[in-house]
Amino acid sequence: MSTVVSKAPPREAQSTMGTLGLTIVLVTAALTMIDAAIVNVALPSIQATLHTDASVSQFVVSGYVIAYAILLVLGGKLGDRHGRRRLLQIGVLAFTLTSLACGLAPSIEFLIVARALQGASAAFLLPQALSTIQTSLAESAKTRAIGLYGAIGGLSAAAGQLLGGVLVWADIAGLDWRPIFLVNVPLGILALIGAQTHVPDTKAAGGQSMDVGGTVLLGVAVLALLIPLSVGRQAHWAAWCWLLIAVAVVAGVALWRYERRLEQQGRTPLIPPTLVRMRPVNRGLLILGGGFLVFSGFSFAVPLALQDGNGMSAVESGLSVAPLAVGAFLGSLRAPKLMAKVGMRTVQVGAVVQIAGLALLIAAARLWWPHIRFYELVVAMFLVGVGNGLFIPPVFRTILSSLPPDQAGAGSGIMSTTQQTSVAVGTAVLGQVFITFASGGDMNLGFVAVTATYLVVGVLICLFGGAALTQKTGD
Repeated sequence: MSTVVSKAPPREAQSTMGTLGLTIVLVTAALTMIDAAIVNVALPSIQATLHTDASVSQFVVSGYVIAYAILLVLGGKLGDRHGRRRLLQIGVLAFTLTSLACGLAPSIEFLIVARALQGASAAFLLPQALSTIQTSLAESAKTRAIGLYGAIGGLSAAAGQLLGGVLVWADIAGLDWRPIFLVNVPLGILALIGAQTHVPDTKAAGGQSMDVGGTVLLGVAVLALLIPLSVGRQAHWAAWCWLLIAVAVVAGVALWRYERRLEQQGRTPLIPPTLVRMRPVNRGLLILGGGFLVFSGFSFAVPLALQDGNGMSAVESGLSVAPLAVGAFLGSLRAPKLMAKVGMRTVQVGAVVQIAGLALLIAAARLWWPHIRFYELVVAMFLVGVGNGLFIPPVFRTILSSLPPDQAGAGSGIMSTTQQTSVAVGTAVLGQVFITFASGGDMNLGFVAVTATYLVVGVLICLFGGAALTQKTGD
């Protein structure tokens, strides 16, 4: 009996997943990431056909991300407990059905609800991708897989906007924006079938109890924070907005104390405090959150500014961010080799490249607005993408390599929740910054304000990011 117990962890750590299985895992992850971004470029078309405006249509974006962020940690824990492949398949099936509902939405209210359900489905799907990579691949293959995951993460946001622009422009069968959701249906069916035979089923050793209290407190904290951030300006920051922010703070403090007490009792918390206290984890989460916060706000503002303020079509707007997608992909592929040479300073190299691209974008906006053509943004967008691609894999690797195998799902869920909460906060906060500066009709000023905020965060990551990740600690 003792021989079996001693050999079990190495078998799990060294087990391999075939190329096709890894492809399926990465494609399912990409679907959730693309859908977080694909809507941005289609918002003007959605507003026109469903007779609404930006203040309401932003919930098509934030509704998805809020549900996504709230349930990610729970999705990771369920995968740990019940099997990651099973949760991956459940998530893919639900994501496919909710994508169909989004594509058939008859009203903006229906679309917002369907998008929230789609985000909830994605929350059960995405953590399984990261934790399956973490627990199913040998170390050398794992490094390459995480690089590919980072590449897809950077590629998806920009590629989603390009794909969205092309699909809206093509107006397939007169469906206007609806194919941006309907395209998920055949892909989801193929992924569902392939996962059964090519993705290994892993779970945490031993049974893990579900932390219902932690799940509720996390949901309350995230929801109470994101609702006022999303609608505060439209509501003129009424008293209830500030009350909800206070509720978010109280719920956050209560969550931490509750989780700490649960862990001290030997039970399994939703967010294990011992994981969050690990410096490679908490510092990595801080850098990851800051990067995704500004990138999401930038991704929200760009298509609105270029279409409504600069007169571009949806497809031109999509083509404008295509170099960003290419740069992110190439940067992420290059990141592991650069990491081998300079370590976590790769984060700073990425920040420098990104700063250069953002500075060029600001210059272009000030010089040529409102007559910028998409090809005039190629170099700037490419540099922003390369910088983003170099930034993501080192941070992911730092966090994931610090996680015990039996907590891979929880750790992946925490990381993904940080990422998606940052996306939601960034869309809400920088979306409000853009709307405020552009409210006088000057979309140029709104675009520059958001891009400048992104640049400032890039400077902070350049100054402190690499050192924070490389500092040796006893944790």
